[in-house]
Amino acid sequence: MKSRQVQDGYDYELFAAGELKRRGFRRIRQTAKSRDYGVDLLAEYQGRSYAVQCKYYTRPVDGSAVQEAVAGMAFYDCERALVITNSTFTDGARALAQANGVELFEGISPRPGFWQRRRPWELVLLAVQCVVFGLILREMSAQQTLSLRGVGYLLLFCFPVSYLSVRLLGFCIRLLQKRNIN
Repeated sequence: MKSRQVQDGYDYELFAAGELKRRGFRRIRQTAKSRDYGVDLLAEYQGRSYAVQCKYYTRPVDGSAVQEAVAGMAFYDCERALVITNSTFTDGARALAQANGVELFEGISPRPGFWQRRRPWELVLLAVQCVVFGLILREMSAQQTLSLRGVGYLLLFCFPVSYLSVRLLGFCIRLLQKRNIN
C-alpha cells in the first residue's frame, strides 16, 4: 500500500496487513469481502493465530468493532483478536476489549512521508533550490555577508511554496536579521 493513498476500508485493510507484517506478524491473509464474520485479516504472531478487525474511521471506534472481532475469533478458530484503526477507541471499546482480551492498535495511519507526497517536478524543483541555496551559502561564507542579489535568487527559486522552501526562507530571514545587508 505504498503507491497510492488509502481511500476506503478495503485500502486500509491492505495498509494494515503491511503494518502488521512490519510489526512481526506472519501468514497474513485477507478474508472474503462479504460475510467475513467481523474479521478482515487473519495472521500469526509468535505462534498464535489472530483475528484482525480493521476500522478506517474519522471518529473514535466503539465497542461494536470489539464485538465483531470476538465473534470472528470464534468463527475462524483463532487464539487472539485484534482491532486496528487509524482513529482512537471509545472508553466503552477499551473496557470491552480488556474484558475479552482483545488487543487494540490505534492511530495506525497511512500518512505518506515527505518524499512520497511529492510529484516528480517538485522533487526537481527542490533539488534546484538546494543547489541555489548552497551557492548562496558559499557566497555568504566568502564575503561574511548576504547580498541583495543572493536574497533575490533565493526568493526567486523559493517562490513555489513547499515545506523546504518555507524552511529555507525562514533560515535566510534569520540570517538577514543577524547580518548586514549590502
